Parts: sequence; C-alpha cells; structure tokens
Amino acid sequence: MSVLLALAPGPADAQPSDRTTEQQLAAATEQLEVVIEQHNDLRVELGETRDRAAGLDRELATLTQDLTVQREEAARLAAQAYRGHGGQPLAAVSALLTATTDDLLGSLLMLNRLSRDQRRVITRLADTHERLSAARATARVLDVQQRTQERQLAARQQHIEQEIRRLSRLRDAAGEREPAAPRTAPRPPELGSGAAATAVRFAYAQLGKRYQWGGEGPDGYDCSGLTTAAWRAAGVRLPHNAARQWRAVKRIGRAERQPGDLVFYYADIHHVGIYVGDGQIIHAPRAGKPVQLDRVEFQPIHGYGRPG
Repeated sequence: MSVLLALAPGPADAQPSDRTTEQQLAAATEQLEVVIEQHNDLRVELGETRDRAAGLDRELATLTQDLTVQREEAARLAAQAYRGHGGQPLAAVSALLTATTDDLLGSLLMLNRLSRDQRRVITRLADTHERLSAARATARVLDVQQRTQERQLAARQQHIEQEIRRLSRLRDAAGEREPAAPRTAPRPPELGSGAAATAVRFAYAQLGKRYQWGGEGPDGYDCSGLTTAAWRAAGVRLPHNAARQWRAVKRIGRAERQPGDLVFYYADIHHVGIYVGDGQIIHAPRAGKPVQLDRVEFQPIHGYGRPG
C-alpha cells in the first residue's frame, strides 16, 4: 500500500514558521513510520514464504525418490501379472518402466489377478504420485508469490530511502539536528535476573544509537527492531513488526505492566517500545531521533503485552 508523504505546498513567497515546519516534519515522519512497519511486515512474510519453499523443496526430493522406488516395484508386479497371461515379461517391464506414472497406474488397475499386497503397492504409488503433483503445483504458486514479494520489497525499500533523504533535507532546512548521544547513559534500575531484566538491560545499553529503518542492531534500530533485539537477548523470538508482535504477546492491562513489557501505539499498531519502569519506555522514535527514554504516554497507547 502506497503512502503519500508529500507536504502541502504554501505560497511561493511565504516562509513557514519553525513551528509549522516542525509540525509538518512530525506528520511526515509519522507517515514514514507506517510505511517502514509495512515494509517490516512484508519482509517477515517473505521470510515465511522462503521457509515454506525450502520445506517444500525437501518434500519434493523425498516424494520424487519414493515415486521412483514405488514405480519400479509396481512395474515388477505388472510384469509378473503379464507373465501369468502369457505375455513377454522383459518387454512388459521395459514398457512399464518407461511409461508415465498415469499410464502405469492405468495398466495396473486393469489387471484383475493382483494380490492384496500388490494392490497395496499400487495404492501407495497412486498416493505418492498425487502428493507429488500437488507439491509441484504448490511450488509453482510459492515461486510466483516469492518473486512478487521480492519486487514489492525492493520498491518499498526504494520509496523509504527516498523519503528519508527528503526528510533529512527538511530537517536541515529547519535547522533541526539529530540529538547527540548523552555522554553518560542512564543506568538501568535494579531488576534482578530473568528474561525481562535481560531485555531491559539490553535496551538501556542501546540508548543514543541512531534510528535505522529495518535495523535490528547493533549499530541502529527502528522501533520493532529494538524490541526484537532486546527480547532476543533474553532468549525470546519476536517478529520484526509491531503489529505481529502485538499478536505474539500475552495481553495485559495497564495496572499489570512491569519492566520488560511492550507498549504498543496507535490504532493500527505501527509503533512499539519497551517499558522500563517508573512510567518510562525506551524506544527508537523515528528517523532523525536516536534510541531514547520517553514517557509511556508520549503518543496514544493501543495496549500492553508481555513476551515469553
């Protein structure tokens, strides 16, 4: 889905006030974050498609091998049956081994002198043939899907990079500069041990690092990349997308929140931070703003969740 980030033009001779420029910049970067999270979602989806394709490749190899073995066994059975009818065994085997699986199955099913075990072999061959055909069809669909996702991802990446360059020019024109990292980073509270404590300590260690769209560290992060990396350090895997993280965590109420819990923002869930206690979160706000401490209510809260 394309998101328009162009700012509304004003009169040619009018110079916007700093406040107007700041508001425009905030609105544009807010829209950009939506696009970045859409990009992250598509990237996760592409990874899932590649995983399914890899699993299907393994299944295809196994099914193809099984089909070869079962065809040879079925052909031998057919040759035995033809021998009982006075046919030429070697010629029958040669013809059946080179026949298509459909023709082989047709020939076998016409025979009425097969034993129960022999028919069981034929049933296995038919089942494997059907599964292989279905797997090949699925592989073709996945191939098209993966190619489409890769094209969409490349286009989305190009769009984001263009918008980041445009926003950087706006910041320069407005005289806004990315805040420098503090010389002494705030120390994390005493949290003891456990996964949540590990995630919080990790988040504190990232304070001051730059915003990097699609980033999971170690040099830069976007919002969901920071929470993904923090909880990965604690041994918990989260998808790199705020909305997917919301679906992956245990929902909790405001009164239940504890350090390490995730805080999700906006109705469409395109931002997330990690709660660190005392009414504060650590998050990667947006392009041009480093990883920082902020008050929990800095933007409308959608809900709270606990990984694990």
